[in-house]
Amino acid sequence: MDLRDVRDLIKLLDESNLTKLEIEDPNGFKLKLEKNCSEAASKSVPVRGAESVLEDEQKLDNTISARDLDQELKTITSPMVGTFYRAPAPDAEPFVKEGSTVDVGDTLCIIEAMKLMNEITSEYRGRIVKILVENGQPIEYNQPLFLLERV
Repeated sequence: MDLRDVRDLIKLLDESNLTKLEIEDPNGFKLKLEKNCSEAASKSVPVRGAESVLEDEQKLDNTISARDLDQELKTITSPMVGTFYRAPAPDAEPFVKEGSTVDVGDTLCIIEAMKLMNEITSEYRGRIVKILVENGQPIEYNQPLFLLERV
């Protein structure tokens, strides 16, 4: 995970109703982001637990302003609880990859819920900047799935 990924996650947290986001990967990397509700009016988002990533890129203050982030990104969230799949079958190509251009109505992924396969489509025309979940990962309602740059 690089500084750009951290900034994308901060932007995602800032635009959502969530107040806390915690991520842990199999390699032991942990990232914990919390929104300080008293500072919501100033649009500041404190970053906690990301120091090791930020030190690799550059020394930064523990607060990154949302105004510094790209304002054209849209977050595509899950409309349901289920299992996230990037492709229609295990041996098939994914619907989208980072950098893919999509139109309104294009299939982005499938969410399996109660043995039903639900296609999730794009509400926007744009380019997939980041895929935020892994194939086969259980997901929650309203969990961010993709960051999309509108074009």
